[in-house]
Amino acid sequence: MPALPSISEWLPSAAAIGFGTFLFGVVRADLKGMEIRIREDLKASEERQQEALRVMETRQREEMREMRAEYRASNEALNEKLDRLLERPAGG
Repeated sequence: MPALPSISEWLPSAAAIGFGTFLFGVVRADLKGMEIRIREDLKASEERQQEALRVMETRQREEMREMRAEYRASNEALNEKLDRLLERPAGG
């Protein structure tokens, strides 16, 4: 039967395994923290984009209202000119 290794033979390996496990835990925790920060940043970015989109949509609606008002005013002016032209006697 083979002799069991003495503590001095397996202790360095156990220490290396323990240290490796510790480092793995540290790296994993750091990665989890990074993941959380990235998700928070992504959420904040999406919220900023949505707000920018709302502002842009509001601005477009206002511009369209202004354009429609200008179009109506232009049409009314054109209709008045046309009415005056039609009211003139022929040849005069």
